[in-house]
Amino acid sequence: MVQLNILLLLAIFVFVAAIVVMVYLAWTESRFAEKSKVKKRLLYISAGGKHGQEKLAKYRSSVLKDIGAYERIVFSLPRLSSLDGLLVKTGLPINATLFIVASLALGMVGFLVGYRFLPQVIAAVLLGLFCLSLPYLLLKLNEKRYFQKFNEQLPEALDLLARAMRSGHALVSGLEMIATELPDPIRSEFTATVDEINLGLTLKEALDNLCERVPILDLRYFAIAILVQKETGGNVAEILDNISRLIRERVQFQRQVKALTAEGRFSAMILIGLPIFMFIYVYFANYGYISLLWSEQLGRYMLFGAIVMQIIGSYMIKRIVDIEV
Repeated sequence: MVQLNILLLLAIFVFVAAIVVMVYLAWTESRFAEKSKVKKRLLYISAGGKHGQEKLAKYRSSVLKDIGAYERIVFSLPRLSSLDGLLVKTGLPINATLFIVASLALGMVGFLVGYRFLPQVIAAVLLGLFCLSLPYLLLKLNEKRYFQKFNEQLPEALDLLARAMRSGHALVSGLEMIATELPDPIRSEFTATVDEINLGLTLKEALDNLCERVPILDLRYFAIAILVQKETGGNVAEILDNISRLIRERVQFQRQVKALTAEGRFSAMILIGLPIFMFIYVYFANYGYISLLWSEQLGRYMLFGAIVMQIIGSYMIKRIVDIEV
């Protein structure tokens, strides 16, 4: 028991220390506006796609000589591009390695707390796994909102690019106008694209990286239209106007579908969440009563059947309320 308490306190100390150090270093570095701007652009390029990594690596090496010690440490650690992309979209000043360390510490805290206070080891393991996966689930939820906001801003960006090209601007100049005039998140993504073009990547490589960072079908249509126009010619401004109109109509239709299916979606949340909530409540309130579900043969059949029916019901409700547009 003494060793368990020591491990629990050690895990809590590591997790809290990691959070405090990251918050303090991020606050101290954010006081310098120019350094914060360089760091943000470096984060987007570092978490970019697969194309032109050799050229981007040279740029990162040169930039890291002029920024603070915290950035040099962060960007020198091993990186996972997909996880880095999620972290960049949240605006957190950390990379994948630090996120994994903090998640592991949180998972260990959850497991040790469950092992100390819960009546079963399997419950402690489940609590630890939940705490371990919770930060990543929050990142995925934030990513979904990020993509939704980007898609809503995309028609305005295409209209701005079409007007710029009609007035005589080059394509890269029009992309720079998007990166300057529009708010985040579309500004940051197009800023990274312009930076990659300025660093020597071809237009195709930069647009492919953009589509990998933001895997939205409408954005892929835009990239294909630009690349085809570059090879064959044509009125790209008119093409951009058509894509913009199509995106606006799809966004409007998605909102109508979301409003019409709101009742079904909330009913699904209640029907799925209520049995889970009641199971957790009875587990803590009357463990001896609910333990019959896994201590008796009939209880195990009932538990297995309940899980299967929950999965089938969730799938059926999702098929009913989920409409592809």
